[in-house]
Amino acid sequence: MAHRYRIDQQMTSNEQPSNRCGYSPDIALIHESIPESVCYRPVWGDRDRCVWHAKELGKSIENLKELKPEPGEHIDGAYLKEAALRNISWLNDISLVNADFTRADLRATDFSNSDLKLARLKETTAIYTDFSGGDLEGALISETDLRSANLVNTQLNGAIFSNVYVNRDTDFGEYSIYEKEREIAPRTLYETHPLQAAAWVYRELQQIYQDNSLPALTRRSYQQEKDVRRRLAWDEGEYGHAIKYELSRWVMLYGTSPYRVLAVSAAFIFLCGLLYPLIGGVQQVSGERTITYTFERPQAAPLWWIGEVLFRSIYFSVITFSTLGYGNLHPVGAWTQLLSGIEAILGSLFAALLVFVLARSATW
Repeated sequence: MAHRYRIDQQMTSNEQPSNRCGYSPDIALIHESIPESVCYRPVWGDRDRCVWHAKELGKSIENLKELKPEPGEHIDGAYLKEAALRNISWLNDISLVNADFTRADLRATDFSNSDLKLARLKETTAIYTDFSGGDLEGALISETDLRSANLVNTQLNGAIFSNVYVNRDTDFGEYSIYEKEREIAPRTLYETHPLQAAAWVYRELQQIYQDNSLPALTRRSYQQEKDVRRRLAWDEGEYGHAIKYELSRWVMLYGTSPYRVLAVSAAFIFLCGLLYPLIGGVQQVSGERTITYTFERPQAAPLWWIGEVLFRSIYFSVITFSTLGYGNLHPVGAWTQLLSGIEAILGSLFAALLVFVLARSATW
């Protein structure tokens, strides 16, 4: 029958028997929301700590298996530098807060639903490793190989990624777990708003994807970051920022889609072309002949005239928006003149936006 050595949160190190580990995580490294605890596992051979907390490099599966944890157990502060933990299936659903995995081999190991807050993964091999549903908040992940790893629904707020290796099969999930409804979103280590946590995650993912030459994923993470910031602005009543984000979203998809700029421009040109004949029309002067293209009584106008008016109005809208201004048509009436002036200004702005978005797209 396997023995279970849970951490006793009430026992102090002074009460600890000499044949028990007695390890208590350094209070300076523990977040205020994580309770201090003492390990009650038996010491490892002639060491003064258990196999999980003894400061010895290169621990093997055989070393650790005798005291392997059961679901729900705590091994906070585990010292697993250079440990060989490949293909282990019994490290899921446990607590490994502040564990040290520096240069460890974690290939294809199952950490699903495990608590790895403040863990250190430096020069760690984690290919095909399963972190899904786990908690890596505040973790330091540096020069670690995460190719084909599974981090779906993993809490990553405050995690620092540096020189991390990923590929297209590294799965961070379609959306951050913090984007769930606020009532069911996971509580964050730093007590931040769930959408603020999601923005942090997407910001880190942008850098990861950019460092690994994955432009499509970089662009997607950028869009997701801006989108959660838009929702956060509405949620916190920052309506000025919220409206700015909304305009950026609809006009250019946060500066990432030249096609959206073109589509919005075309829609605006067409809308103005429909409005011109209703608010005064446009006029053409040819020699001594003057023709005003307008709808005085649209319901009584013949179809050929409606088609002619719309064609001339949309043509005028195009040359106004593009600021070409050939001079063969001009607006009639104050309202038409006002609308054409606004359209010309917006046309210049949209042209500048298109250049900006095209230049930005080349940098992804």
